Amino acid sequence: MVDLVKARAKAKQRRAAPLPSEGRPDAAAPDKLERFKEEAGKRRERATATAAPAADADRVELIVFRIDGEQYAIEVERVMEIATPRPLTRVPNADPFVRGVMSLRGIVVTLVDVRARLRHDPHRRGEQVIVITDQGGPLGFDVDRVLRPVKIGRDAIEPHPVVHASEERPSIRGVFRQQNALTILLDLEKLLA
Repeated sequence: MVDLVKARAKAKQRRAAPLPSEGRPDAAAPDKLERFKEEAGKRRERATATAAPAADADRVELIVFRIDGEQYAIEVERVMEIATPRPLTRVPNADPFVRGVMSLRGIVVTLVDVRARLRHDPHRRGEQVIVITDQGGPLGFDVDRVLRPVKIGRDAIEPHPVVHASEERPSIRGVFRQQNALTILLDLEKLLA
């Protein structure tokens, strides 16, 4: 049979007894814990530093969208926002490529006609606007629908197939296949120039 009085007394003694590292200024336990924390952080940093740049250098993050049934993609790093279309204000004497300006939470965004540049129907208005950062300020262009962001390997991008010289466009960087669809990767600098 267990003597409860003795068990309680032993438990009180254990709670009252100082830990081996308590009371001594040269306690090893806190130093050991600090060393462990420092070393664990360094190991994590080393693992991230070696794995991430190698993997990220070979991959590119893109946003895929549709215009008139065709899939296009641009690099995500240039995308500022995806918005719904707002009322446009025409700009007098503007380049025909500029459709107008719209206000997006107090920021004036110039809407450009990417559809005409890609030889689609310029009179049609899309359901979403992709707003990108540009040196002259934010630019936007309307698309039928933004599909999803994707990460692909740089080696998955193939050169743009050209059948006839009239089909060659400098605004197309290449094409890639994903989910049984061919997606055209656009070069924004050349497309918006």
